[in-house]
Amino acid sequence: MKPVWRLIDTGYRTCAQNIALDKALLIACNERLIPDTLRFFQFTSDCVLVGYHQIAEQEVRLSFCQEQSIEINRRLTGGNTTYWEESTLAWETVVYSEGCATAQQIEALTRKTASAIIQGLRILGIDAQFEYPSALAVAGRKIGWLGGTRHGNAVLYQGYIRVSAINVDTMLRALRIPTEKLKNKDADLFKKNIGSLELLLAELPSLDTIKSAIAAGMCEIFAVSAAYGKLQEIEERHFTAAYSEITSQQWVLGQSKAPYPEHYQLRDTSKGQAAITVSMSIDAKQQKIHTVKISGDFQAYPLQLVDKLEAGLCGTAANPELIRKIVSDCFKEQQAFVPGLMPDSFCQGIIRALNKLCFLNWGVSPEELNEITVTGDCAEQDILEQAVTPLLVPYCAKDINCQYRYREGCGRCGRCDIGDAYTLADEYGLEPITIQNYEMLEEKLKNLKTSGCKVFIGTCCESFWVKHAKDFERIGLPGILINVDNCTCYELGKEQEAYQGSFENQTRLKKTLICRIVKGILTYSNVSVKLTS
Repeated sequence: MKPVWRLIDTGYRTCAQNIALDKALLIACNERLIPDTLRFFQFTSDCVLVGYHQIAEQEVRLSFCQEQSIEINRRLTGGNTTYWEESTLAWETVVYSEGCATAQQIEALTRKTASAIIQGLRILGIDAQFEYPSALAVAGRKIGWLGGTRHGNAVLYQGYIRVSAINVDTMLRALRIPTEKLKNKDADLFKKNIGSLELLLAELPSLDTIKSAIAAGMCEIFAVSAAYGKLQEIEERHFTAAYSEITSQQWVLGQSKAPYPEHYQLRDTSKGQAAITVSMSIDAKQQKIHTVKISGDFQAYPLQLVDKLEAGLCGTAANPELIRKIVSDCFKEQQAFVPGLMPDSFCQGIIRALNKLCFLNWGVSPEELNEITVTGDCAEQDILEQAVTPLLVPYCAKDINCQYRYREGCGRCGRCDIGDAYTLADEYGLEPITIQNYEMLEEKLKNLKTSGCKVFIGTCCESFWVKHAKDFERIGLPGILINVDNCTCYELGKEQEAYQGSFENQTRLKKTLICRIVKGILTYSNVSVKLTS
């Protein structure tokens, strides 16, 4: 006889109600007080759900959402921020799976769950594919998403299927997508990559038909049967307990505690298969980690992994070996798995942030530390071995009407910061290079590396660095990047113009900080920006 899953349909609820119910089911399942469950649900209004490990203000345009009455909340599952309309059909499975903890087991269960949804869509006449770890697509068009987490022996997977065509313009304005997700794409192309059942089928089936197909797919792939049920009293009690937490600003926004004035504030953001941002408060006198916040668009099993990591790192000496041990031990103790990331991915972010302390020796102020990003292993490079040190500056810092805006050179007229940068380059024997677009940057970096350059100095916005972090790593030329001083093309939604070299705004350079870095890098025989080997 096949195992029986409970099938419940909780209808339309608010963001907070649905997420509180997610938590109630997960806790009750781990306590073995409820049967394995498939739940269908929807939202009473359009909403934005940030991933469990994300910071809302970094992923969502909060003011726009407030103006448009778009609800904001935080999922129990990690991954990217997702946009849900009222027509979006949400589903989730909560199953007791004792011993399902290894990376291989979690990945297998993720793929099995995706296969069940795909089978359900096949019943409706749609041939979908799973793009690991989270996307469901039809011929490249995203029509669904899934993510998961684990609490004890209970595993929750949830996702959505886009039933009707969504308002992509609203989604793009609600999410900070231009900063991270529109690399090499314009909005029209992005729209073409978003699909729905309405766009794919000649006739849109009813919601009940869609739910029945998804339930049938689950039953077939998991070799179970399903029987309609209802929420139990224990779930209602857990729901009530969870609701107050889920509606709090701390839960929704993921805000960090206020820093202590005598502590250094450090931050590092990196992007591989997923983004990780590490924000730390360092005790200046004892050189210890006082507080640490790890955020990003990654998924983590179990749910409490990051909380355990943060707790284990608090009070720890700023020592790379000790940090690696704490992170490694935590992953082992929690039997943790983060798709696309390894324990060392977290270690590197923490250590890169700590390495910024070395810039204090160059006259950089504590407040300026997070305006600097180091790419590659600058610590092992001997600056004196290169014939000339390049200083890369963005064309968008030149005056909008300048004849040199879109070509190399500078008339030093005083209408922008570039003239001071070129004068600084002359004083210290640097080679100033104006970067017109990303293709030019990549070509220049490759040519510099081939010609024997060891380290470059550059200035760009943090959003550009995060977006192209993997490109810098692939090219392999170490460098020190200084942030620009005001609004950028990414904040203004003009990243396509910037990519092509036609962004019509003027950014400002952090001239004093650039000068300190130039003096510091040329004062030493090697680039000492490393705590320890």
